[in-house]
Amino acid sequence: MLANREGLFHAYPVEIGLGETQQNKLLQVVIRYRLFEEAAPGEWQDCSGESLEITGYHVLEKKDHSLNEKTIESLKAALGWDGRDPFWLQDNAESLSQHPVQVKLAAEEYNGSVSLKVQFLNPYGSRGGTIPRADDQMRRTVGNRLGSKFRALAGGTPAPAPKPTGKPPAAAPKPQPPKAPAPSAPAATTQQATMEEAWGAFVKEYTSKPGGNDQDMQQQWFGILAELFPHKQPDQLAPHEWAVMLAEAPGKILPF
Repeated sequence: MLANREGLFHAYPVEIGLGETQQNKLLQVVIRYRLFEEAAPGEWQDCSGESLEITGYHVLEKKDHSLNEKTIESLKAALGWDGRDPFWLQDNAESLSQHPVQVKLAAEEYNGSVSLKVQFLNPYGSRGGTIPRADDQMRRTVGNRLGSKFRALAGGTPAPAPKPTGKPPAAAPKPQPPKAPAPSAPAATTQQATMEEAWGAFVKEYTSKPGGNDQDMQQQWFGILAELFPHKQPDQLAPHEWAVMLAEAPGKILPF
């Protein structure tokens, strides 16, 4: 029975062949899908008893005879094809008929008539239209790569940068400009500060300059820490030492 409704389905590609379109003679993969599950709110419902089938036409060429990369990538992802020889799909049709996939069916109009088409082909078990949610790792990665660019594009006051965490990176800090000889440790002072205060002053000075990014900002921060306190980790610094960072670190920021 021909499929009779739009929706997202799991299916078996029970028959696969290659041919050419009537117009322009473009190479296409023709697949007959047998639907066995239908997406419903929060679950997949068995629809195998309806014996629904639909034929999908996956055109591998554009009208200028360049490769249709989007279609090729969808076939590779869904069927395990390596993308080299399209006839592999036909030659392995028997084994692929037991390889479930996911298809999205939608009504499309062509030459004044509306018919149900295979709109998308996805790997079996794809989330199929659900909204992805960024996790903490993605937030950190995107923040390091794009955070400063978004803030620069938006203009105005930059959003507060996250406090540095962990130990300084293993790579050596950027070379500092020549300076007068200094004692191996900063001179003692009666002033006191916290890491948050020192970091806040450093961020304010760093973001007041054009360019830069979060990764460079943290690298410079740890580089200055290593210069002023070469034998200590951040969690070992006392309040009077954070006061030194508060006073000196903003002035040691290198231009971008």
